[in-house]
Order: sequence, then C-alpha cells, then structure tokens
Amino acid sequence: MRFFTFIRRLIIVFAYAAGISILLMMGITVLDVVLRLFNIGITGAYDLVRAFGVVSVACALPYVTAAKGHIAIEFFYHKCGKRGRLILDFIFRISALVIFGSLTYYTFGHGLSLYQSGEVFPNLGMPVFWIPFVISLNCLLMMVVFVYHLIHPGKEFIKP
Repeated sequence: MRFFTFIRRLIIVFAYAAGISILLMMGITVLDVVLRLFNIGITGAYDLVRAFGVVSVACALPYVTAAKGHIAIEFFYHKCGKRGRLILDFIFRISALVIFGSLTYYTFGHGLSLYQSGEVFPNLGMPVFWIPFVISLNCLLMMVVFVYHLIHPGKEFIKP
C-alpha cells in the first residue's frame, strides 16, 4: 500500500505540473501577442508553447485515468450486466497496459536517441530529450493505475 500512496502523490504532483504548464502556455501566448503590438516578440515562444502543451497533456493523463475521468464506451457497458462490464473493463485495461507499455518503451528510447544526438529546439537551443522522458514516465504511471484498477475493479485510484 505504501507503493500506491507514493504513486498517488506523484500523480498529484504531475497534475499540478499540468496545470502550471497550461498557465505558462497562456501567459507566454498573451505576453507574446501584447509585445508584438510594440514590435517586440518573445524568442522561442512557439517552442515553449509546444513543449508546455506536451507536458500538460502527458502530466494530466495519469490523474484523469486514476480518477476514472475518461469517457467509458457507454454503448458496450449498457448492453452488458455487471459481470459483462467487469469483463469488458478487464479487457480494456489489459489492452491499455499493452499500449502504454509500448508507449513507455518507445518514447524512452526516442528520448535516449534525442539525448545522444543533442537535438535542440530551433529557436531556443534548449535540449528536447526531456520531453519524451516526461511522456514515458507518465505512461508508466498510467500503467500502475491500470494495474490498480485491475486489482480493485470499480474503484478510483484518486478521488477527484
């Protein structure tokens, strides 16, 4: 149970990071538009907004999954009884484990290749290898949430 408590706290930290990323995207965009009225722009604003956009989505996914905030496939669920819903949920969770396991593996590998090649943002010169690592870590967190949901069907990992 200590493990799940640690993961729960980590997911909440990443949810706050997602919120902060959205605020930063909005702030950079508004500031860039206002400064362009005075013929001044923020160098790399586009790069920063892209990076924060990816971070916001990647960091929000584990929280939404843990709180069971995703839209279920209602058509299938309404056609099945309680046992059928549990079976469908099991199939969906196993499928999600496979998909997000692959995403974790391949995005981590992509991050390593970006790190080794020294890839940077075009305008900022800031390294980009950390973005696939953030995606990979959050996919791994989602896998932990899926395992929790398999162990405790019908129960949220985090109360919204």
